[in-house]
Amino acid sequence: MDKLLIKQCLFYGSWLVWPFIAWLAWRLRQRRGRTLVVLLLAGCLLFAWARFVEPQRIRVQETVLAGTGAQARLVLISDIHLGVYKDSAYLQRLVDRINTLPADAVVIAGDFTYEPDGASLARLFAPLAGLHVPVYAVLGNHDQQAPGPDIDTELRAALAQLGVGVIEGDVVRVRGFRLAGLGDRWAGRDDPAFLAYAPSPMPTLVLTHNPDSAINLGPESALVLAGHTHGGQIRIPWLYRHVIPSRYGFDRGEQVLTTPRGRVRVYTTVGTGEIGLPMRLFNPPTIDVLELRP
Repeated sequence: MDKLLIKQCLFYGSWLVWPFIAWLAWRLRQRRGRTLVVLLLAGCLLFAWARFVEPQRIRVQETVLAGTGAQARLVLISDIHLGVYKDSAYLQRLVDRINTLPADAVVIAGDFTYEPDGASLARLFAPLAGLHVPVYAVLGNHDQQAPGPDIDTELRAALAQLGVGVIEGDVVRVRGFRLAGLGDRWAGRDDPAFLAYAPSPMPTLVLTHNPDSAINLGPESALVLAGHTHGGQIRIPWLYRHVIPSRYGFDRGEQVLTTPRGRVRVYTTVGTGEIGLPMRLFNPPTIDVLELRP
């Protein structure tokens, strides 16, 4: 069976849990088998929360990061994953919420799409044009063929049209610091060699999709901003760690990685969309507001 069709069946078929919950609630009136009914009802309600409620919540997480050498406020989002599970209406909600937050720039750490199935990317991401501050981005594995399909060229063109600067392999200046962009690690586009050709006394922040890309960096990078892990997405204690796609143990929030060149600070956001199952548990979609301090 086609993988996209399977995901569509999961997405729409999950609505059947509601009549089943109603039937279980009706069955509670009968004493026979009530314990089993209560257990089934609790499981269904937890499923309904993870499928219909938590993925639609938008949490704002504010974090102070001292010692970066920079003085700025950044909004970090990642893994929007518009396509089979989420649409432009959800992105509009994200944009409206971000516009209420004081910030110097918005940075997007890749994975814009998830099975967009030929949809017009310019229309799908049109709400990004409504952001009130400069927006910088890199692409992720779901945008660059791993697992695919490769919509790199079309997505870059759409984002440029909407005023989003894709900065892979490039450096921009934002309020007294440099923001450098690395491409996706799974696509083999995260070589930081270009940074060596443009040394600067200004602090350098690196935006990338996969936090594992930090392994090639050193202490000259004041901070790495990333996504990709979803923080486990369905965050069942202990179990979630076995599905996070990180070779170096990245999860969510601030962590430090010891690389061949020294220790590197990495901040990983849990993202705002879903892949695999259209569910989130104990880990709602998050907008990270990072207050950088010298």
